[in-house]
Amino acid sequence: MLTKFIHVMLLSIVPWVELRLAIPYGITKGLSPAAAFAAAVLASWALIIPVFLGLDLFYERFLSRYAVVRRLIQEVRRRGRKYVERWGVVGVGIYVSLPLPGPGMYSGAVLAWTFELPRRQAIAALAVGVLVSAFLVTLISTGLIAVIRRFV
Repeated sequence: MLTKFIHVMLLSIVPWVELRLAIPYGITKGLSPAAAFAAAVLASWALIIPVFLGLDLFYERFLSRYAVVRRLIQEVRRRGRKYVERWGVVGVGIYVSLPLPGPGMYSGAVLAWTFELPRRQAIAALAVGVLVSAFLVTLISTGLIAVIRRFV
């Protein structure tokens, strides 16, 4: 059980995978939906501050040298701009809470960082966004997995 919990946590910290795939993975591997939810949320929360610190420390010095990184940052900014312009810091939480591919904790942190939003408020918005997203993904996954298991 602990190994599965750790697997969900590790999947949750992989960019582009994050909790949107980690939670369904954990449920299909035998974790309860609550355990998969908790593992994914804890791992995502643990990364919020390090992502900001990494951007602060390494973007200008190293990461900005790479065109692919600059394009990724600009793409996140372009996609999330409407949320930040409309709702400010709360928009970051809304953006992260969408249970869709793309807007996750990493892109939400990048969004808050590029718009230079107040750090404490951005961290809180990201934490709430992760919580809402995990809740929605858990609900959707539990229902879909039940339906699939019924027919297979």
